[in-house]
Amino acid sequence: MENVRKLVLAALIVLSLYFLALNASLTQILAGVAILLFGIMLLGDGFKIFSDGILGNILKKSTGNTPKSVLFGTAATVIMQSSTLVSVISISFLSAGLITLARGLGVVFGANLGNSAGSWLIVGISSIKISDFALPLIVVGVLLGFQKAKLYKGLGGIFAGLGFFFLGVSFIKDGFQGLGEIVSFSKYHAGGYLGVITYVGVGALLTGVVQSSHATLAMILIALGAGELTYENALAATLGTSVGGVVTAVIASLSTNIEGKKLALGNCVFNFSIAFIIIVLFFPFVDLVNFVADTVGISQDNNGLRVALFHTLFNVVAVILISPCIPLIVTFLDKVVKAPKDKDLSAPLFLKYEIVQYPEEAIEAIEKEVQHLYDNAFALIVHVLGFSREDVRSKESFEDLIKKPWYKGEVDIDYLYQKKIKALSDAIMDFSNTAQSYIKEQEKTERIFTLKIATRSLLEAIKILKLVQKNLKPYSASLNPNLSKVYNDMRVDVAELLRSGEELKGMSRDHIALIVSQLNEAKKFFAEQDKAMLYKVEKLVSEKKITVSNGTSILNDSSFMDNISKEIINAIQIIYAHYVPRATDEDDSSTFVV
Repeated sequence: MENVRKLVLAALIVLSLYFLALNASLTQILAGVAILLFGIMLLGDGFKIFSDGILGNILKKSTGNTPKSVLFGTAATVIMQSSTLVSVISISFLSAGLITLARGLGVVFGANLGNSAGSWLIVGISSIKISDFALPLIVVGVLLGFQKAKLYKGLGGIFAGLGFFFLGVSFIKDGFQGLGEIVSFSKYHAGGYLGVITYVGVGALLTGVVQSSHATLAMILIALGAGELTYENALAATLGTSVGGVVTAVIASLSTNIEGKKLALGNCVFNFSIAFIIIVLFFPFVDLVNFVADTVGISQDNNGLRVALFHTLFNVVAVILISPCIPLIVTFLDKVVKAPKDKDLSAPLFLKYEIVQYPEEAIEAIEKEVQHLYDNAFALIVHVLGFSREDVRSKESFEDLIKKPWYKGEVDIDYLYQKKIKALSDAIMDFSNTAQSYIKEQEKTERIFTLKIATRSLLEAIKILKLVQKNLKPYSASLNPNLSKVYNDMRVDVAELLRSGEELKGMSRDHIALIVSQLNEAKKFFAEQDKAMLYKVEKLVSEKKITVSNGTSILNDSSFMDNISKEIINAIQIIYAHYVPRATDEDDSSTFVV
């Protein structure tokens, strides 16, 4: 994939240089597109710095239902003039488990509607000499960008972004005016449904290549104003920008989990569905646009505004027709897009670097990922103990469970440690370290620090488990009832602890303090068990019920199991009860936040 991207980039660079060498007007158009895209990038970066997590908070709080989700997507795109940014953030937040698929679909549907505001903006600024105030905006933006305060940096990005956006439109406009003297594209216009399909394809292709519907819309509207496109061909090409606009979201979803891919496909469903409907009903819909334009006073000579109206109306129709179908689309996506059966549980499910600069969202993602790590560790420990996950999560007594056959699955602990535990814990640590660089509040920094402690505890628990595994199964099944009982008791003690952890997941806040207290008592229990094991072993050896070698193995394994249990308890308390461990644990001086 990386090699393909490099080849595509090289090809685009070569083609750009070739076209730039053809004539000055074409050079000016391509330069204008580049400047416009640079402006959009600065605009997006400025809003991300300026929002400093506000966008994420609003996204989570303003998507309680479909209308709110659509409204948020529309408003955010109108303000930031980037449906791509809104869609990518939505995919990232969905991948991190911070919003539901249904709400994410509402946001991207609204983003498509909000994107139509760009048409009105481009028509407005292309009708005046905008280069006169584009340059002052860039100057102000650059000056603000050199300031240290985030607020000024964000405002600087916004001002500079708008300046380059306007300047890019000006370059494209001047380029088309000069190009008309050399070659007239109006000779190649097509009528009827052939023209509709052809120019929908042209609009989609251009948008897919430059990955910005705004840049394509600027070229379409300016070419229309310069007489290089007919009115109907411009409308068809504008519809094509909606089709090509899915490319960026699809590319962004390639590195996300299954939920992110569902959202990208849902965006395709929205855009392709409305494109199909409008193509089939193209000419009646154009008549509707003209009727509305006449009604609101848009003259027949002002085709640019009519194209903007067309862009807005077909997106309004799309939202009205498709938004009520979101539950059906979610069901369809859940059935069609499924995780592969050999899903790599070592891959992070929630750590998306697009949200790392949003403290609250980043912490929530880390919490979910550490829970994912705990689930992996839970499964591995349970299987090494000879149980199934269903057994431990059930209400069945361990007296009965211990009589069941040993877990039949293969447990290559070295391989699973590297693949399911170590790789995931490394990803958590790396993401956490990056997230901390964006956080100033001590409380949030402390929460990330404790989650890193929980990660380390789970890592240590599995490393110790590797030392116990070789004796557990043979000694638990030993024909010597005294030896088998000791090992089965150790298995049950740890399994009961894991069952308590599973029960804690569903506990209400009112009961967490009690559970934490009980887990602290459990720490003391395992420590006492380890100490008492010496006397038990001495007695069994002196009575010739076990060998000295057996006794040594029991003492070692008992100590290991005690350490495993302590690490599990630390992780459970931190993950599920916001427990804050102190430097010393033996005096039970730790605190927790409820």
